Amino acid sequence: MQADLFFQFMTKYNTAIWPMQIVFYVLSALCIYTSLHKLKYSDIINIVILSSLWIWNGAITLLVYFTSFHDQYYLWGPIWIAQGVLISYHGIIKKQIRFKLKKDVYSFIGLTFIAYALILYPLIGAWLGHPFPKGPIFGAAPCPTVIFTFSLFLFSENRVNPYLLYFPLLWALMSLYPIIGMGIYADIGEIVAAIIAFALILKKNKNILIS
Repeated sequence: MQADLFFQFMTKYNTAIWPMQIVFYVLSALCIYTSLHKLKYSDIINIVILSSLWIWNGAITLLVYFTSFHDQYYLWGPIWIAQGVLISYHGIIKKQIRFKLKKDVYSFIGLTFIAYALILYPLIGAWLGHPFPKGPIFGAAPCPTVIFTFSLFLFSENRVNPYLLYFPLLWALMSLYPIIGMGIYADIGEIVAAIIAFALILKKNKNILIS
């Protein structure tokens, strides 16, 4: 019953915000382009997009819509907004994050995870019986957005502050509930991606400090 209510809710939510989903996919393509072709304001563009995705999910997805499904999102919404603000602070004010797609394992894995978040995630949902607008989708829903976040951090040329990684990792691990309770098995990929990316980013941070 809880699963049925969730997917009914997601249908109403995705329908209400349409066509923002298209905007989110366009913005994701822009992030990849600006990471591959370094422009004057590439890093700022990517930070603004990434932080906006977090603020959208906190303010609109969780606080405006999801609170009508469960009161717990009154807690999680502000945390998502705070994460978006922190990303902006470290990326724009402190200028600590510079994105660059390279021919290395970090970029390859990052691109693989982005493909999962944008393409495979909704396809798995459709295959399991909850296609769009019934199921979660990148940008409009937190879980694929977390995968995308870790992917972009894998592109960073310099050290990513670990404090930006803890809450996305926690959210990914909490996906055990929708996997078990509601059958959103695409979130298995979120957990795997978050754990792998978290470990790789910490390893990359260490290598940058040594060099």
